[in-house]
Amino acid sequence: MKKVEFFKKIMIGALVLLLSVPTTLFAQGNQENVEKFPPEQLDQMLAPIALYPDVLLAQVLMASMYPLEVVLADRWVRKNQDLKGDRLNNALDSEPWDVSVKALVPFPAVLAMMSEKMEWTQMVGNAFLA
Repeated sequence: MKKVEFFKKIMIGALVLLLSVPTTLFAQGNQENVEKFPPEQLDQMLAPIALYPDVLLAQVLMASMYPLEVVLADRWVRKNQDLKGDRLNNALDSEPWDVSVKALVPFPAVLAMMSEKMEWTQMVGNAFLA
């Protein structure tokens, strides 16, 4: 039950943060500098996560913009496997990672995949920004 409450808080925080950021911050200056991904490449790139629930998919897409934090979170999760419930939430509060990365902590297999496939994570992050 604690994981559900934590996940709800993370989702609300992520949505508030995302909605409060001006869209001009996501622009990369000149639109000609934004890498374009053809639909076929996007289909292939997103196939490993296509069947994830929408809530988890949204967190993966946002977290992919922070690949270094994903790696750090994956290492942290491996070292702190004994943390559960409130102890886990309190420990996560002290980490400086993006909210979307913290939201993936209850899904260690997803974090591990993103950490191990760093090139894929960066490509997904770039596509999400574009």
